[in-house]
Amino acid sequence: MAERTVLSPVFDRAVPIVFGADDGFFIPLVVCIQSIVENTSAGEYYDIVVLANRFNEKYTALLQSIAEGRDNVFIRVYDVEPFLKQCDMSRLKTGHRLSLATYYRLFIPDLMKDYHKVLYIDGDTVVLEDPAVLYGTDLTDCYAGVVRDYNIIRDMSMSFRRHVQQVLQMKNPDVYFNAGVLVLNLDLIRRDFSLPFFMEQAELKGAKHHDQDVLNSLFYGKVRFLPPRYNSMWQNEALYAAAEGGRDAVQHPAVVHYPGSGKPWLKGGAFRKAAAHFWKYAVRCPYAEEIKEVCRQDCARSIEGYAAQRRRYFWYLVLSLLLFGRKRRHYTEKVQGMRRSLAETETLLKKGKAALPWNTEEEAQASSVV
Repeated sequence: MAERTVLSPVFDRAVPIVFGADDGFFIPLVVCIQSIVENTSAGEYYDIVVLANRFNEKYTALLQSIAEGRDNVFIRVYDVEPFLKQCDMSRLKTGHRLSLATYYRLFIPDLMKDYHKVLYIDGDTVVLEDPAVLYGTDLTDCYAGVVRDYNIIRDMSMSFRRHVQQVLQMKNPDVYFNAGVLVLNLDLIRRDFSLPFFMEQAELKGAKHHDQDVLNSLFYGKVRFLPPRYNSMWQNEALYAAAEGGRDAVQHPAVVHYPGSGKPWLKGGAFRKAAAHFWKYAVRCPYAEEIKEVCRQDCARSIEGYAAQRRRYFWYLVLSLLLFGRKRRHYTEKVQGMRRSLAETETLLKKGKAALPWNTEEEAQASSVV
């Protein structure tokens, strides 16, 4: 790996915020950056970096336009292709909802050698408070500030528990964290790990949750656990009910995270309560009309597939009654989700455009068909 510094700070003192992205993830990224810029403080500087490969030039210009008129915010997109050429990325595991961009966070210590500490955030989030507060986390003798992945911990199967304990070598699986929001101590990470080692570990340990597994394994025992409000997954009341700080995660989130399927810009997530945070910033971002159109089209597809959705709902209902244990809970949750989805589709059928998540009451009165 080249010895020269690839990315240098643009301010003498700033909050560095880093994303890994590709063109296919632009919708959540532009909304997240809009939310960050709107919640910045006049007394701080913000150095926002998007790590991407051959990123669309139009998208780059749109992102940079968010910071227009703000002297304390700088947004740039860095092409990681030179790094990709030196790493055999083809050997890393990806999935239908996971691209190689997720591994870009492993590049950060090498790419940003003049930085001592950064805040890494997944694009499918919205930031509701000044990120400088989160960045100020004390990381003395810790690789990272993290939030436990309560979603995985709650539903951890025996096979995944064995994976965590045997492959990731984590004696206590209940401290497994989510890598969507990380405050990274780059000085300590660089001292103890190299990029080739990270990539080797990604190949050996990344079969299930990819680079998240790698970071959990390597950082085990040297992380600072943050309150769950800094990585609140859909503000799920049931998920956080037993967690310390769970009430704040639901009622007063600082960062709302939308992992998994049912994204808030698609019909499957657009009508959930926590999606309101996404749409608050989506309608003000420079890609607002395109995001609305994506949602309209997805809602229209849901209406077309309403009959098939009802049949699938009844099949899941039968399975939830016949099965036992984790499978029963799995299908019971599917039934609950599909019941909500059917109700949303029925509302769309009845109210049309008036039901779309960004419409005001005045707009709702003016239209009745999707």
